Amino acid sequence: LLGLNAPQGAGKTTISRALCERLERAGKRALAVSIDDFYYTRQDQLALATRFPGNPYLQQRGYPGTHDLALGERTLKSLKSAAAGEVSVPRYDKSAHRGQGDRLPESAWPKVALPLDFVIVEGWMLGFSPAPEGVLPNESFRKINSFLNGYTAWHRELDGFLQLVPADPRYVLDWRAEAERKMREEGKGGMSDEEVRAYAGKFLPAYETYLPVLTANPPARNNILRIQIGKNRLPTESTV
Repeated sequence: LLGLNAPQGAGKTTISRALCERLERAGKRALAVSIDDFYYTRQDQLALATRFPGNPYLQQRGYPGTHDLALGERTLKSLKSAAAGEVSVPRYDKSAHRGQGDRLPESAWPKVALPLDFVIVEGWMLGFSPAPEGVLPNESFRKINSFLNGYTAWHRELDGFLQLVPADPRYVLDWRAEAERKMREEGKGGMSDEEVRAYAGKFLPAYETYLPVLTANPPARNNILRIQIGKNRLPTESTV
């Protein structure tokens, strides 16, 4: 089980797909999974937002605390099973509710035959762990920081880790706008450029707070590769 951390819009899905294709050509069975598919349902996300009305980071999907941790843990453990069988993998539709998103019903989840040789798990905040309280940017981050403790159950399943580090976290604003425009061009309910900047801009404090923590404390003990990327998404340097 290989973890992939990269900012929103950096190309995680494209890279995961390419890795799976190469592994398949080498005779291995591989699957790519996004932690986005573990987001709460729209109904549960609205309940979370109501529960924390004063916290701007919990009014939308994305931040720590907006995932169904138990669903993610069950899915990852099942995908690592060496026994023959079948696993239903959750799917989340980001275009639902005019770009606010919702999880697809279980009847629409794809079924994957086991066993697999490799599973690539990708996410913008995969591997993030709590930061010292002294570096938190504001009071609302105290709750976000506490939610990160629950993600340890996912990290324990990782056998290796790849991190794509942006030379400037603000690249995310343009990358995410590009992704949403592509969804709109395909006839899906993507956010407008203004909505994207309001949405993606809320994540900049998280990158500034948690990327240094991730560098110092990666979730996997071994098999770690860290690559810095520029605005064109191409590597500028790497460290093993």
